[in-house]
Amino acid sequence: MLTVFYWFLALFLINLGIFIFVLTHERRSMWAGFTLTSTLTFLAFLAIDVIILADTAFPHLHDRISSFLIATAVGIALLIFAFIILLIAMFIYDGIKILIKEGTRWTNFLSLGMAFVIVFLIFGYPLFGRFTSEAWFRFIYLFITLSIFYIIFILVMYTLTSWLNLINIHQKPLNYVIVLGAGLIGKKVTPLLASRIDRGIEIYHRNPGSKLIMSGGQGPDEEIPESHAMAAHAESRGVPKEDIIIEDKSKNTNENLKFSHKLMKKNSTFCIVTNSYHVYRALVLAKRQGLKCVGYGAKTKWYFTLNAFVREFIAYLVITKRLQIRVISSLAFFTLLLAGMYYLSIFLHL
Repeated sequence: MLTVFYWFLALFLINLGIFIFVLTHERRSMWAGFTLTSTLTFLAFLAIDVIILADTAFPHLHDRISSFLIATAVGIALLIFAFIILLIAMFIYDGIKILIKEGTRWTNFLSLGMAFVIVFLIFGYPLFGRFTSEAWFRFIYLFITLSIFYIIFILVMYTLTSWLNLINIHQKPLNYVIVLGAGLIGKKVTPLLASRIDRGIEIYHRNPGSKLIMSGGQGPDEEIPESHAMAAHAESRGVPKEDIIIEDKSKNTNENLKFSHKLMKKNSTFCIVTNSYHVYRALVLAKRQGLKCVGYGAKTKWYFTLNAFVREFIAYLVITKRLQIRVISSLAFFTLLLAGMYYLSIFLHL
């Protein structure tokens, strides 16, 4: 038993070391979420093994330890069940609320769509698997199931990595604070964009000598470039005009970063400020441009955040479509290989 304990301890420490390395060197990678998950998993195995060792060493405590393990298992099962029900309820509630508050654009149906997907996967999809017992259908069902589990895995890793990238401890002094644009109402910033600017000003004040870069061009339905309205809002909040740099050519997040970086002095440190749900995708785009930076999230209304987070995850899948296609293709190849082996075994036994 001690051998197993030492194995789990070694695996836990190794994963913890890798997690700390990823966190301190390049946490914008999905490895951040994956290594956090593996570290917690081996910590759980280690804790279970310690309980088993305690049960062996102290036989008189067997009943108490058994009761504790059963209570823990039941508690975890109930928490998972409650979390799923709560998640479905939140998606439905927020989905209805965003449609009432923000209108019926197709992107505002994502929360309700996610609620439908979760309900279908839990209650409908398993029944669909009983459609027929034909082998060909079983292999198709296997491929779809593997693909679903992969997407769920990526979603969990994306969520964890996004959360880790919102935590900035012992951050080095910043030279620039980039605030990303987000649409206007006439010549005024929207409440959502105002929250970004206010968060940017907060970071600016924490870094004496830094500059604010307001990044945002003029959309086809906007009277002025976003960055001009953003600069005016920052000045109204007491930021000196000489500390504000305007980038007014960009049309999307990728260009926000590219054009803003060109306005900086060489070897400058900077951060990106946007809404919390948008931070990780912005950091991924910065990473793809070879830009080293951190991100800060501005507060957003919860009903909007949940819907926007789903949209951001879909956008991440699009950004990394080559990787996703390779993985799904590998799953298809694996399924075809199993099918080939199955039918070959049938042929050989004829």
